[in-house]
Amino acid sequence: MKKPERILIYSILAVLVFYIFLVNSNVESKATIHEEIKVKNLIVVDSQGREAIRLTTNTNGGTLYFFDKAGKNPIGLSIDDSGYARIIIYDVTGFHIIK
Repeated sequence: MKKPERILIYSILAVLVFYIFLVNSNVESKATIHEEIKVKNLIVVDSQGREAIRLTTNTNGGTLYFFDKAGKNPIGLSIDDSGYARIIIYDVTGFHIIK
């Protein structure tokens, strides 16, 4: 994996960890905590109603996609048809960077 790709992946993971442990802890004290939530698809939208994040299932596991304002998915994590993990990153031209 090239250095810019590692930086991008590690940055995304750092933001998720920051949110889970710091930001989300303040919200939990005001909200009802459920033991388990089961859904087949979870879609997060922005203030304009556009899809921003999609967490869903496929035949071999799950997929996580992040969408830009144009509705394109420049980043994705999934399990492919063979059961192997895939990291998908597209550049500005739509070129598939990582497979």
